[in-house]
Amino acid sequence: MGLADIPAVGWVRAPAPITRLEGLARHLGLDALDVKRDDLLDALHGGNKARKLDVLLATPPFRDAPRFASVGAIGSGHLAACTAAASALGKTLDAHLFCEPLSAGVLENLAFVASGPTTLFAYANRLRLALSRPAVLLAPAIDGVPVIPPGGTLPPAVAGIARAGLELAAQVQAGALASPDVVYCALGTGGTVAGLALGLGLAGVKTELRAVATVERLFTSRRALRKLIAQTAAWLRAQGVDADERKAVPIRLVRNQLGAGYGIASAQSLAAVEVLRAEGVPIEPIYTGKAFAALLADAAAGRAPKRVLFWSTVRRGPLPCDPHWRARLPPLLARAIDRSTTRPSRRLVLAGGLAVGGAATIARLTGYAPVSWSGQVLSAPEALVLASAAPVLTGVQGLDGLSVAAAVDRFLVPLPPSMKLEIHGLLALVEHGTGLGLQVRRFTTLAPDAQEAFLLSLNARGGLLAQAFRGLRDLVLMGTYQQDRSWSGIGYAGPFPPMMTPELVNLPYDSFRAAPGAVPSRKAAR
Repeated sequence: MGLADIPAVGWVRAPAPITRLEGLARHLGLDALDVKRDDLLDALHGGNKARKLDVLLATPPFRDAPRFASVGAIGSGHLAACTAAASALGKTLDAHLFCEPLSAGVLENLAFVASGPTTLFAYANRLRLALSRPAVLLAPAIDGVPVIPPGGTLPPAVAGIARAGLELAAQVQAGALASPDVVYCALGTGGTVAGLALGLGLAGVKTELRAVATVERLFTSRRALRKLIAQTAAWLRAQGVDADERKAVPIRLVRNQLGAGYGIASAQSLAAVEVLRAEGVPIEPIYTGKAFAALLADAAAGRAPKRVLFWSTVRRGPLPCDPHWRARLPPLLARAIDRSTTRPSRRLVLAGGLAVGGAATIARLTGYAPVSWSGQVLSAPEALVLASAAPVLTGVQGLDGLSVAAAVDRFLVPLPPSMKLEIHGLLALVEHGTGLGLQVRRFTTLAPDAQEAFLLSLNARGGLLAQAFRGLRDLVLMGTYQQDRSWSGIGYAGPFPPMMTPELVNLPYDSFRAAPGAVPSRKAAR
């Protein structure tokens, strides 16, 4: 028996196509840049999970069980694929979900899982899940229901990924792409990386696999990958396949794209998503975005070989859902979703900012460099927050950030005290909330790229933190574009453009021009 002949449901019948990005390859200084499009696989809305479940669910005990269980974050693509598989096979799924930062993609996956043949169990976080239901992570079954571990990382599932190595070798032989010097792939639970390393090696593809970590170091190690490759090779040998783990292609772990942590988009991954989106290739910022960000970084630094393949493991969208899916959520999860998706009031921003500021250490609250500041509302440290954020959020190099802060300060003068207090809270959250991303230093002391990454991570977290990001952005833009020297950059000629005829200049329109030094009235501010 060969690798292609192992038991399978039959969901992966045709190879995932290759998309060639010739223009982007030239831009990056590469001879070839190709994308392996698992998102275009037919079954289960595509993605690498279709490959895993195709083999795993054809083997005992899952083959004969009317019901199976699995675990993942609330936006888990793995649980979405398990839901689709259960529906296709007429089975039911026990979905154990732990909370993660919300995004549109997270809510889409959650809505799909909640709409399927599923029973939902919710936990506040990964630690709570591990402490209260360790069997979901460690045992092969719960109350007689077989369990698929996170990511579906069992030897039969990894073997399903290994078959993709034969698929790629056939495409290389057929001329669909040149044999790649290096393959980039996201590293989560390790099943996809282990399967590709083994499958590409067994297929005779001479390449290196660069595995880009999207989870913390504790969950990714070379030893764990080697063990998984060996277990999968042993399982294949038990099926009659000549599989030698020593033939696996070399793996290089890339750990510099994790950002603030698992489930949190980084500035680099968000940018990578936009780069591929412009090429017509959809990816997402949590897994594939970080993997492609590593590719872009290596190319920019001259570390990428000339022939590169990016393996896109993302699923296809949009996913269908029942319009009443929220009614099926467990109470804990429903409350968490409601808190995060309901537009928070400015009072919540204030509370969050003051809470973060109150928890800051003395070291975070002192040591500001002297600055010439005479604002009426904002303190000098608050002005520095706006001044630091201004060039990051506008992209205008050489922008006088303190002038932006001064414009914001003038705007705040007539506002009610309650609104001013809320702005103080917002700026405290931004300055001292860097601890959310495990940063020791406050916002104003970070390098510009670290400031950008932190602000974008706030937005990616959703809820209150995204509200803080948007509030800061709006203040900065207002302060920037109050200044007439910024108008040329946005193509605005000013309130009295040159083409206005002389006879119109002295008409009552002049009454709309504020006197020098004037501030908005309280009525106008409302």
